[in-house]
Amino acid sequence: MASYTSDKLRNVCVAGHGTTGKTTLVESILFQAGAINRQGTVEAGNTVSDFTEEEMNRGISISAAVCSVEYRKELVCLVDVPGYFDFSGELAATMPFCESALLTIKGIAGVDVGTEKAFNLARRYGRPVGFFVNEIDKENIAADEIVAGIESTLGIRVAPLSYPAAVGPAADTVVDVLKGKAFKYADGKRAGEGTIPDDVAAMIAEFKTKIMEAVAESDEALMEKYFAEGTLSDEEITAGLGKAFAKGTVCPLFFGAPNKGIGTDIVLDAIIDCFPSPAVKPDITYPDTTVTLNPAEPPRAVVFKVNVIPQFGEVFLFKMLAGELTEATEFYNASSSAAEKFGQLFAVRGKERTAVNKVVAGQIAATVKLKNTRTGDQFVKDKNAQPLPLKLIEWPEAIVRGAFVGESKEDTDKVATNLRKIQIEDASFKLIADPELKQLFVDGLGELHLDVLAKRLRNQYKLNVRIEEPKIPYRETIRGSSETSYRHKKQTGGSGQFAEVHLRLEPNPEGFEFVNAIVGGVISGRFIPAVEKGVREVLEDGVFAGYKFINCRVTLFFGKEHEVDSNEMAFKIAASMAFKDAVMKAKPILLEPIYTVEVEVPDEYAGSVMGDISSRRGKPQGMDSRGRNQVVKALVPLKEIHGYSTQLRSMTNGRGLYTISFSHYDPVPPDIQQRLMDEYQRSRSQQ
Repeated sequence: MASYTSDKLRNVCVAGHGTTGKTTLVESILFQAGAINRQGTVEAGNTVSDFTEEEMNRGISISAAVCSVEYRKELVCLVDVPGYFDFSGELAATMPFCESALLTIKGIAGVDVGTEKAFNLARRYGRPVGFFVNEIDKENIAADEIVAGIESTLGIRVAPLSYPAAVGPAADTVVDVLKGKAFKYADGKRAGEGTIPDDVAAMIAEFKTKIMEAVAESDEALMEKYFAEGTLSDEEITAGLGKAFAKGTVCPLFFGAPNKGIGTDIVLDAIIDCFPSPAVKPDITYPDTTVTLNPAEPPRAVVFKVNVIPQFGEVFLFKMLAGELTEATEFYNASSSAAEKFGQLFAVRGKERTAVNKVVAGQIAATVKLKNTRTGDQFVKDKNAQPLPLKLIEWPEAIVRGAFVGESKEDTDKVATNLRKIQIEDASFKLIADPELKQLFVDGLGELHLDVLAKRLRNQYKLNVRIEEPKIPYRETIRGSSETSYRHKKQTGGSGQFAEVHLRLEPNPEGFEFVNAIVGGVISGRFIPAVEKGVREVLEDGVFAGYKFINCRVTLFFGKEHEVDSNEMAFKIAASMAFKDAVMKAKPILLEPIYTVEVEVPDEYAGSVMGDISSRRGKPQGMDSRGRNQVVKALVPLKEIHGYSTQLRSMTNGRGLYTISFSHYDPVPPDIQQRLMDEYQRSRSQQ
């Protein structure tokens, strides 16, 4: 493959809601560019982007796929990212390192939640956005309403660069607005051209006028010419549109049916003509700062994706942020503080690789055989060079927890070890070994995300792992106060054991507090720590349901000792027994964790979501509007959130998204408390 300069590169993040046609669009563009000689389909499992076994089996994108293609002497790099929220870590890791985004929209659905989320993320990073409306060959498509809907929903101005001459199953012609021609398609390719049909001619003329106005507003010289002459040349429009797009003041819009190759060649040409190169858009905007990238600086790069490809092993996809890199160059990983040798360098198209001699600033490429590198790591020239002072990838918050269990304890340990290996590729999930609940937790972005991880453990590492419902970290406490005493006396020949303690127990919202109120030396000072230790040990294991005990004040106010038989062990035992007795006399209660849940759905699903939340013992906290969507807020017990991701997807046709965050602890309903207490007692009797 030839070498390119930064101005000859185009890196485009192809994103959108699940099932809106991203992979099909990328496949069609590759076919139009001549990179493949036959267009694959998602249904057949033979697309360039979806090349993993899991993607082919499920018929959805799970991992970001880089697809590079040479076209018109420039290098176009399309990154096809998954649309399901379960894999939104792939979008988060890709968007900052593409100079533009192309978002897909289903014509019959309009702007879905996932597409809107991708749009907001692109704007967060200062990335200009174009749109592709898919499925113009379907019934009930109203192209003019789609244009208005995008503008009103997202609050932007779009510039339709292509428009369907007709819609429905017989649709086969798209108008190129700038060229003023209608192109007909057959067998996946452009088959001819003609004049614009009369029934859309007026609308096309209006679109071109609006494009000229938007272009003129972005350039003072063009503004003067437009005012003076009332028109601009096609070359001036194209150049000005590129500037306006890079600034984010206008968003190109395309229509087509990629499954039939309709309209995708217009998109490919527009990527070259109008989409910004790294030379035009070298900066990345973060919420608190802007990273200014200077191609002339020493080499700097970030690994934004790692793929494990059978027969190849680990393939490290990286974006060159500054400088140049040649084959067999030593590079310093500032994240792991390790020197790495970048041996062979590749351009990537799905799982296929083409060797390149040099990678320049702004280019997306790949290498192999790195030893101490994972997704998100920054590379600099050497250990004396400073990395960029921020995390370049902001991972989305995990919302789903599963307990991963092997067939044996040894297998569960292997599960943890191999999940850490998978984290080299996918850093969007968290691994937590919980000593309190004695479970290995995986926090992911959805049930589907966890299921895919479990499948990888089975297929790749031959571990028979299952996902169980996580135990809930309930808490024991009291609502009342009590006093009690306990005498521990044991005689087994020789020295015995003797200790007597009197405790007062009361609630304490600030946590646990031990108060020594002994007067007159009835208990020697050397035994007081043993009393506190006896109580603290019970706190960890719980009293009546087996969960950690919190928020109480224990006062030791009286007791007795024996000059021979008293010792620390005796006082620890007496204290623990006295504390347990005091708890049962002080109105014991079990608390459960309550989480704040925010669910964003189109308006028509809000009622169903509210009803489902109520059925989960949730307490609605109100509803707000966000664009054309509704955001339902509620407080829901953690116990009831398990499985919610799948239920929400089913209930909203995949258009609902939610986030959770811990709020507080609340008392468990009496029937549930009694059931948990009974289960605890049964488990103790079986030990």
